[in-house]
Formats: sequence, C-alpha cells, structure tokens
Amino acid sequence: MDRCLLLCSPHVALFPHCWNTTVYYGRIVHSKSLSQLEILPKAALGVDTDGTIRFLDGEVDSAEAAQKKYSAQGFENATVVVLGKLQFLFPGLIDCHFHAPQWPNNALGMEWPLREWVVHMTDPIEASYADTAKAERVYSALVPKLLENGTTTAAYNSTIHVPATKVLMDACLRHGQRALVGKLCINHRVTAGNGEGSVEEGLKHSREVVEYARRIDPEGKLVRGCVQPRGATYVVPEYLKGLGELSQNKGGDVIPVQLHMSEALPDVEYMKKMYPDAPCYASVYDAVGLMHSQTVVAHAIHLTPLDMSILQRRGAGVAHNPTSNTCLTDGECMVRELLERGIKVGLGTDCSAGYSPSILEGMRQASNVSRHRVMHTGDDKLKLALEEVVWLGTMGGAGVVGLERKVGNFEPGKEFDALVVDVGLDDNVNVEGWEEDGRALVAKWVFLGDDRSIRKVFVRGRLVAGKDLKEQSYLAAQKN
Repeated sequence: MDRCLLLCSPHVALFPHCWNTTVYYGRIVHSKSLSQLEILPKAALGVDTDGTIRFLDGEVDSAEAAQKKYSAQGFENATVVVLGKLQFLFPGLIDCHFHAPQWPNNALGMEWPLREWVVHMTDPIEASYADTAKAERVYSALVPKLLENGTTTAAYNSTIHVPATKVLMDACLRHGQRALVGKLCINHRVTAGNGEGSVEEGLKHSREVVEYARRIDPEGKLVRGCVQPRGATYVVPEYLKGLGELSQNKGGDVIPVQLHMSEALPDVEYMKKMYPDAPCYASVYDAVGLMHSQTVVAHAIHLTPLDMSILQRRGAGVAHNPTSNTCLTDGECMVRELLERGIKVGLGTDCSAGYSPSILEGMRQASNVSRHRVMHTGDDKLKLALEEVVWLGTMGGAGVVGLERKVGNFEPGKEFDALVVDVGLDDNVNVEGWEEDGRALVAKWVFLGDDRSIRKVFVRGRLVAGKDLKEQSYLAAQKN
C-alpha cells in the first residue's frame, strides 16, 4: 500500500515522480467556503503521478469502485490507501507569517512589548545569522519540524544576510516544503548591528535572493522569492520606494511582498512621524507600489477605514497572528470586519513572538481572540466558528500567499498537499462516544491535536513528513 509513498525520497529537490496513481478512500475533510466545511464520511480521492488531484467522489462505496469508475483517467491499477475508522484526510496547513531565524527564541521575551522585544530578542539573534553555519544548523531542523506539525506551506521572514536566506530556501526545497522567502530589509532604527549598509546594496541583495529562488526552482513549484521590508518604520523612504519598484518588476508579473503593518500602536505613531503627510499606514506602502494582490500584510491590527479600503482595493492579504499579538499585548485583529469586506485573511504563527510553531494552535488562538472581542463589545457576530478557523488555516492562507488555485482544499486540479490525521492515537484527543461524528472528530483534533496526530504529510503528492515516516526512518537507521 505504501510502496510509491515510501520510495519517493523526502530529501530530493522537487521529488521525482512516483510511478503510480493513488486512490485514497475514507473520511475526507476540507473547506468549500468560509462557512462550509465539507466532511465526506466515505469518499475517494484520486492523485495522479504528478501529485495533482484528479477526482474527489463521495458517491463510490469503495476504493476498488473508484479504480473502476476512473479507469479511463489511469486509476484502474492505482495504489490504494484505505483510511482507518478514526483517520481522515485534511488539507496541508498554511503558515502566512513565520520568522525563521527567531526559531531558537520561541517562548522567550514575552515580558516585553513589541519595540523592546525587537531590541532585546529579535535584533541580537537575527544579527547572529552573519554566521551561515548557524543558519545551516537552525534551518535544517526548523523546516522538517514545521512539516511534522502539518505546515506544508510557510511564508518565511529571513534576515538581512543573503547567504543565510539562500540556506533557508535550499532547506525548503530539500525537505519538500512550499515556501515564500525574502531577505529582510532593515536600515532604520537599527540595534545590535542588525542593519544594512547603503540602499543600493540592500536593493541589490533583494534582487539577488529573488533571482536565486528562480534559479533553484525555475517554475516556482515549491520555493518563491519575495520583497521583504521589515516595515515602513524600519527602512528609510528611499529604500521603501526602491523595494516597491523592485516588486513592480518593470511592469511584468509582480514579485510577491511580505511586510509588517499596524502591529502595535507605538509603531503606528512612529509611522506618522516618519510620514506626516500619509493619510494612513497602508497608504505609505501603496504609494510606492508595495500593496497589491501578492502582498502578505502581517498583523494589520490597528486599522482605519482607509487602511481597509486600500487592502480591499489592492487585493492584499492579511496574516492574522493571534498568538503573538496576545503574547506581546499588541491588540486584536478585526478579522470579522476584514472578512466582511472581502479581504483575504490567513493565519500565521509569528514565531518567536508567537510561542507555538503549530497552525493548529493558531486556529485555537484565533478562536479565542474572536471571543475576547465579543466580550469587549457584546457583538456576538465577531465570534469565529470552527468552519471559519479551519478556512483561515487552509484556504484562507492559500489566498493570502497567492496559492489559492494550487492548494488549500481538495478540488480536482489542485495539487495534493494533505495530512493523514489519526485521532485514535495516544495523545490528548479523546473521541469516546464520538467515533461516528465527523465534525466532532475534526473539532477535537483542531482544539486538542498536535504533531502526534499527524500520520503522514504530503506536498505535491509526495510523502515528506509525519509520524509514520519518522518511525520508518528510525527503524531503517536501527537496521543499519
């Protein structure tokens, strides 16, 4: 049953194609819309040799019936994977905002507000990645750990260092994780030596990492480069303008952008001092061409109506980071208002300000933050439902990072980024009495699960991580 899956190495760039199609049969869960979580108790899903989903069928009564029904599409002799009674397929999780170099700082420094946290925690550790060997050590452990937690796609912030940023890109490609990666740009309010030289040098280095991503993954199947100012208050106006021009790509396809905006009130006040003529924070980015449909806006907490209007008009997406926003007491993102305006919203862990690398934890904290907003306002409509937090962690995130046509759910034609979740293992999930209730199993996993519940992790149809793969690797090592 696992011949194709096991022999596709998780450490070969872009992974050679498996030689057989695969039919998965059992409970399949994914978001159809913000309010509709589809749970098919007995369904078949077909994946071709390129890792593309060819069918999702809830009307067949067995995998063998699906093989026969879709024989004309090459599934007659497909490998069959039958899920257990307490297992289900779930889309890969998408982390829209993760500071890769801060990984060793997780759970530290939460006693400080944002600016002090940057000075005492962020700048010192990020400056240390001038040592490329450190980048090799940290990133070679980080990427597989996120995959084990079900994060099949991550939007990473790197550091100002080109070699270290390339190491991160290489690690994502090597381990099979989708990634959006940029060199961080900082030349204002610099501490701990964590700043760049001239604007010209910074722009040159940003172009270099974007071109490097294209060189190692020409079609952008896994790794894409991006333009990445830390924020409008961390680069001088000339640098911000140059990054906007770089993103606009001389009128070609825009280069994706990751940036911070309206994370904390002191940051908003500092922006007003730097840009006294700007009507709002988003307008600063918009004026230089950094606000568009491929822009990931981290945080976006303290927004004005004009900020929201610009986000909506330009099609930019918001990475909601509920854990870090709570830990640093920055504020509460207005998720409901953003969604009602049609603004794309996904979830980020924002490690290390966010203590957990798990998007499952991000879902839980997004739920909690929405409930705190209800308590503050008395407006019950601000509360996020299970269906909505699942959407934010999957399809919502796919939209924010510009991959909604490729991943996020199991629509035919998309690529198979998926988790095999097992809620019958020795972990925190207790399903006693709820074994036949699909929604209850999903809710229990979302609010109680962790990496122990994730048996397999697939990216583009290839097995790249999960409890089963880890155990197989351990057994193989023991034999040798």
